[in-house]
Amino acid sequence: MNENVLVTGAYGLLGSHTVRELIDNGYHVRAFGRDAEKLLKLTEEYDDSRIEIFKGDFCNPEEIECACEGMDYVIHCGALLKGWGRRSEYIRTNVEGTRNVLEACAKHNIKRLVHTSSPSAHALKNNLNITEEDQNEKNRLNYYIESKLIAEKLVRGQDRVPYSIIRPRGITGIGDKNMLPVLINVNRQIGIPLFQKGKVMVDLVCAENAALALRLCMEKDEALGQAYNITNGEPKLVTELAEEMFTALGTKARYIRLPFIPVYAAAGLLETVWKLLKIYDKAPPLTRINVCTLGRSQIFSIEKARRELGYEPKVSLSEMIKKYAEDYMRG
Repeated sequence: MNENVLVTGAYGLLGSHTVRELIDNGYHVRAFGRDAEKLLKLTEEYDDSRIEIFKGDFCNPEEIECACEGMDYVIHCGALLKGWGRRSEYIRTNVEGTRNVLEACAKHNIKRLVHTSSPSAHALKNNLNITEEDQNEKNRLNYYIESKLIAEKLVRGQDRVPYSIIRPRGITGIGDKNMLPVLINVNRQIGIPLFQKGKVMVDLVCAENAALALRLCMEKDEALGQAYNITNGEPKLVTELAEEMFTALGTKARYIRLPFIPVYAAAGLLETVWKLLKIYDKAPPLTRINVCTLGRSQIFSIEKARRELGYEPKVSLSEMIKKYAEDYMRG
């Protein structure tokens, strides 16, 4: 196979797994990102004929345009992921950056852009069967979600570049800096918040499985113009996930029971204070998105991905937790 694929955000959690998924399936990859040293680390596993690096920023139209030259496909994993910051930062990276990627793809006649979006279906009620049609386009829980929704709308609203979209939920695995590390720190400091008497379920996806879904979206004719929820398809109670995680780490999970509505209101108040004080370098100790993640069950249907992509998760959450714990304890 001699097809060429550009991967943005190539050294991030999802991007690095996507690079491996593509190379292992015979593609030539151009790994794109801003940090040359991190990009070089990706090349250590493969010979130079299978991967090349391209240092650049997709917020710079000229750099992403140059990177797309000679490519057959583009997989857009790059994004501003942090949970707190100025709205302008998210719009610049996640919205205007995606616009730049689209323009570059159009100029170079890319066969298909596979865009990484977000499920963004958080609500103040439990939902145990969220389909692709249930996307909440008015969600404004934080700037990240808002920017990802706008970016997806950009992709779906144009007809110059063929596209497919995945909406991965809670990507985790070795290299995760946003989910499991937060759980570990919270457990150490105050205990894991328990809402609804511990009956809340979480729905996650291993990075390897999200990368598989990206490749399938690139390859399958059925995926053209479609969006897919992507999870591991094995929702777990928060307590079940925590017990498994901390047992693997050789310690114990601690819990603190909390009422949802007052805590959600407190988080909203803290966010307002932080914004009024223009504190953007550090998130409030409590945010609405974190309260919703731990306080309401949001389970996503992956039946469409199974049916149209032939998607089946290849790494279980239990396997991931074991590997993550081993890597964490190695330091």
